Amino acid sequence: MTSELLERLKMFSTCQVADALDNLKIKGHMPDIQLYSPDEECRIVGLAHTVQMVPSGGGKVPSLEKHHVDSSPPESIVVISVPPNVTTANWGGLMSTRAIAMNLKGVILDGRARDIEEHREMNFPVFARGVSIHGSGGSTTASAVGVPINCSGVTVRENDIISADLNGVVVIPQERFEEVVNKIEELTKIEEQMMEALREGNPIGETFSKFRLY
Repeated sequence: MTSELLERLKMFSTCQVADALDNLKIKGHMPDIQLYSPDEECRIVGLAHTVQMVPSGGGKVPSLEKHHVDSSPPESIVVISVPPNVTTANWGGLMSTRAIAMNLKGVILDGRARDIEEHREMNFPVFARGVSIHGSGGSTTASAVGVPINCSGVTVRENDIISADLNGVVVIPQERFEEVVNKIEELTKIEEQMMEALREGNPIGETFSKFRLY
């Protein structure tokens, strides 16, 4: 069922997903996270693998058995929560190289990335809040994987569904996945009717009043 729903979700932009989430009163938009690689045609959908970053030092930080990238399930999308005001990068070219070898779909980073030209050359999807020329340099460390995290003000859990493209990034709660996809398809049909009405010369106010359900 999940694979079928993922195929259906691939057909829609994040704007269309966001309309459905708004209609269903689900908070899923991760504001200010944008596409940096590979290009404007990029669109990814998949299951989230969550990573919690914390400041290094200043107390005992739980150590992971292996690097957080190595813990990612194949075909997952790595979603990383970074502490506020971190100016160093938490994702670089070496990580994308390993991610490609592991067949990961991309990374969503509530922080900064580096080596943007390398990600683009590798055609690996990177979505981030910003860019830095500096590596993490020991300023942050991964404290947990597979746990609920806060990413740009939105809760993301392991295996929640991520959709990301040039317009932005959204997360769909796994238990509401089918409901959201059905709503996207319903609203998209209405939007198509609105487009046709506008092409035929109908006023936008009248068209919105006739067709809008939210």
